[in-house]
Amino acid sequence: MKKKRITIMSLLFFFIAIGSIVGFALNKNNHQNDHATAVHAQNGSLEDEFWNVDLIIQGTVIGQEETFQRDSGVKIKYDNSFPVTPAIVQVNKVLYGETDQQNITLLQHGSNDNKTDSSKMVKESENVILILTRTESGHYWSYNFEDGIWIMNNGKVKSQTQKEILTSGRSEQDLEKFIDKITAAAKNKRKPLTE
Repeated sequence: MKKKRITIMSLLFFFIAIGSIVGFALNKNNHQNDHATAVHAQNGSLEDEFWNVDLIIQGTVIGQEETFQRDSGVKIKYDNSFPVTPAIVQVNKVLYGETDQQNITLLQHGSNDNKTDSSKMVKESENVILILTRTESGHYWSYNFEDGIWIMNNGKVKSQTQKEILTSGRSEQDLEKFIDKITAAAKNKRKPLTE
């Protein structure tokens, strides 16, 4: 009876240990999959979408800084920091909000060393429209991951966003019409009602 109990307990601890090891090995909680797994709010209007937008600029990317690890701010037992690659953007025109800076720092999720991440980042010398949320440190995040990053080219703008409310069903939009649409929405922004 005692031998049977020891065997059962040993097997139980063995399987718990194996499960823990496999669980940690399979856990890819490295902030790389946030774009695919993030829950996006479904707001009814662009004014609701932009309720937390602080600044919209037209600018030129003048450089990228080294990737660094940023603490998520969530206190848990393992390291849950994530890579951030800052880009320096020259402010050519403020479309909404206020800044007295000639250059701003755009914080981008991911690392230049990762092809998937770097494909979503702004590149040096690109002309951009940025829809931004200010951080406590005075830097900026694009509103809702890449939804706030728009590349300008030949009087058109293009983004990687899939949000119908921003794209109007088209991959490219007329630059001036897009600027009119987003600045009007930002000026009339409102916090969405929750049920």
